[in-house]
Amino acid sequence: MLASLMQDIRYALRQLRKSPGFTFTAITVLALGLGANIAVFTLIDGILLRPLPYAQPGRIVAIQGPVNQGFEMELSYANLQQLSDAAGSTVQTGVVLDQKMASVVGPGGRFQVEKVDVTAGLTRMLGVQPMLGRSFRPDENDPGREHVVLLGEDVWRKLFGADPMIVGKTLAIKSHPYTIVGVMPKGFSFPFGEAMQVWSPAAINAAERAAMSGSHQRWGDLFARLPDGMTMAQLAANLNRAQTLIAKEVPEGGIPANVQVKDYQNSLNESARKPLGLLYTVVLGVWALACLNVTSLMLARAVSRTREQAVRAALGASKSRLLQQSIVESLLLSMMGSALGLLAGQVTLKLLWHQIKQSLPMTNHVHLEWRVVAGLGLLTIFTALLVGIFPALRATSANVQEQLHGVNSTASTSHNRTREALVVAQLALTLVFLSGAGLFLRTINALRQVPLGFTQQNVLTGGIILNPTAGGLEEKDTEGSINIVQTSYIPLLNKLRAIPGVQVAALSSVLPMRGEFMISLGATLDHKEVPQSQMPRADGRLASAGVTEALGIPMLRGRFFSEDDTATSPVVVVVNQAFVNRYMSGQDAIGHSVSISKGRFGDAHIVGVIGDVKQRNVTKATTPEMYFCLAQMTPGAPLYNLATAFMQVAIRARVPAEVLRARFDKALHEVAPDATTTDVKTIHEAVEDSFGSQTLTSYLLEGFAGLALLIASVGLYGLLAFAVAQRTREIGVRLALGAQKANILKLVLRRALLLVGAGLVCGMVMAWFAVSLARSYVYGVQVHDGLTFGTVTAVLAAASFLAAWMPARHAASIEPIVALRSE
Repeated sequence: MLASLMQDIRYALRQLRKSPGFTFTAITVLALGLGANIAVFTLIDGILLRPLPYAQPGRIVAIQGPVNQGFEMELSYANLQQLSDAAGSTVQTGVVLDQKMASVVGPGGRFQVEKVDVTAGLTRMLGVQPMLGRSFRPDENDPGREHVVLLGEDVWRKLFGADPMIVGKTLAIKSHPYTIVGVMPKGFSFPFGEAMQVWSPAAINAAERAAMSGSHQRWGDLFARLPDGMTMAQLAANLNRAQTLIAKEVPEGGIPANVQVKDYQNSLNESARKPLGLLYTVVLGVWALACLNVTSLMLARAVSRTREQAVRAALGASKSRLLQQSIVESLLLSMMGSALGLLAGQVTLKLLWHQIKQSLPMTNHVHLEWRVVAGLGLLTIFTALLVGIFPALRATSANVQEQLHGVNSTASTSHNRTREALVVAQLALTLVFLSGAGLFLRTINALRQVPLGFTQQNVLTGGIILNPTAGGLEEKDTEGSINIVQTSYIPLLNKLRAIPGVQVAALSSVLPMRGEFMISLGATLDHKEVPQSQMPRADGRLASAGVTEALGIPMLRGRFFSEDDTATSPVVVVVNQAFVNRYMSGQDAIGHSVSISKGRFGDAHIVGVIGDVKQRNVTKATTPEMYFCLAQMTPGAPLYNLATAFMQVAIRARVPAEVLRARFDKALHEVAPDATTTDVKTIHEAVEDSFGSQTLTSYLLEGFAGLALLIASVGLYGLLAFAVAQRTREIGVRLALGAQKANILKLVLRRALLLVGAGLVCGMVMAWFAVSLARSYVYGVQVHDGLTFGTVTAVLAAASFLAAWMPARHAASIEPIVALRSE
């Protein structure tokens, strides 16, 4: 058995070498079909299938507040602790209280890391212990004991060169010394993300532990591990019963009466399920198209080798042996196509990596793993059987005596009809791909036409992360705390405005299409107290003077911030039109007051209303927004922590924005040498990135549609060219008897027209139903858009005509005497 198999492999390799054109075409087509599957399955494996790096990750749940007016309500630490107690002693819990980017320095250089403040039991709840050192002790959540830190493995490796004696050494985070107590295992991340992370205990004082309402509340996120025997629904029911009682006991606190319990991994990848499902449906279609094409090629090859097969059968080869040899040949083709497809798939991911990172979550989990390779192996075997078994059966079922005597017209006709059916199927699938690509092209065009509320020309944007206690930033306010606004942001703006070509430079905690740091604020209007669940809510922003000019945002009423708004002047606020429409309908907002805290910020006066701006997604309605003046922020102010965590810059220039990148970095480092910029890009690039999965799907569909068009055209050309070759003698007789070349052209083109017509009709029916799968991704155009369907049909018809014209022209140019001598 093994000897015969090796003999068949050697024979198949010789046959493939003898037919380089067929071999190259078949391998290339299979590589395209398999490569598309590998690219998308790698994404599916990394984002949807691969378990998170925790013990039994499927039992980790996130406990969150309910969604109110489009905002997820936050829960205080005291509320979360009561919920943890209500869950029972068998349910392990942990709380994340803060996440901030911070600059850290070590022997390996300077890096920006995400510092996550947690409760001591978090790592135990996740079932992951440090690979070096220890985890946190419960008493390290007490104020004054919290300056210890666990390092992520990548931080340990990059910053300290994987020093095995790192435990006990000190790390400066924002110039505060932290004792390193351990290093987490490779791949560990929580909350799961792409940034390098370090973890430290959150300092929780007595007031924060007890405060169910009021200014001492500390907000956090609760996570839990389901014990064996408990379902997520049971935990949710228990917690909601407890939360209802908690809300009744503190009615004035505005505590929500229910909570959400979500599978943690599903909550992370939920947004990726639909686009990846759509993409995998598409690549299965590409694979099917490739299989149809190669099956057609194999059928043609089987016809050309009928006499060879007959001779082997006459010499004693059994049908099973002939079938084995044909399957081995198709398996070799499939394996070669898989190897090339694996490379093509990884190259595709690399080329589209920017769009993938912008469109999908958990991309740091995406890399080639054994599941993908195993899936490719199974798909390779299935593909080999699919493309090889039918041609092999047709070849081995023919009559040996007829084949030896050259009587094979019936078999040839049967083979041709089968190939014609395959070509019709290829054309139909191609029309489906072209229709989808056309709809997404029109969607992207429609997205680009949406009024955004700001201008895109010559505006550079970027994130800024400062180290507020770095050397050189020594100015302090009257309370002895460094005021980062005065020491860093105002000097930075002055330097940026002095750069030649800069018209306006301004700062904001959030810029359009760059929602890296969003915060929802509850507010009291005109001192009218209402329950927290009914309190007006809005996206909170910090902004400097000049933001509206830098972004071209229209000022509808009143004014924006000016240099006269300072830390000692009355607090002012600017709202957008969506805020007015939702909470102050029919009123003039100017002069009304907003309260978000006590003291100065308990009586902030609305001085302006700006136009609505598309902030996160061009397809979504603008939510209410409140802008507070950056210059009025001092340590202890309600929103001051926004400034210390992250700010964004917008620079409008008379020159192309790209030329300002280096000057922006230089100005920032002159003001704050320890500062870091993040994701510096033009506002136009930010808008393009915001299209997310539509852009990624559009790129892939356009590529797949182009491949489908090429494959279908090659299939039609191959069928007609083969048919012409088979009928060379017949065509010669026709020409010798007086047929005109125009008649021969019509003969071939008529057959092509029937095939193309059948393919277009079948394709239109399939596309009509298939495009409904993309309904939620299409914007600004109907899924059954007549213009799109008409255009792609015309494109496919034109390509098919070109593919048919070449063999038809060749047929018409045959010389009768040559054709009659051909046999």
